[in-house]
Amino acid sequence: MLTVSQIGIIISIAVYLMGMLTIGFIASKRTNDVSDFYLGGRKLGPLVTAMSAEASDMSAYLLIGVP
Repeated sequence: MLTVSQIGIIISIAVYLMGMLTIGFIASKRTNDVSDFYLGGRKLGPLVTAMSAEASDMSAYLLIGVP
């Protein structure tokens, strides 16, 4: 028998999964070719691009253990 907290966790995961699938479906309709996928359709501003680059850098630093 599942407890109330286990049911809550299962529902949370199901809602998250449905949200991710919905976002993926909507995004797939807006993507026409590979350049749209990799470059965001060249519609991303400098702030979003800088934040993405910094997140990639931090991910690499943490992977190799650089503080």
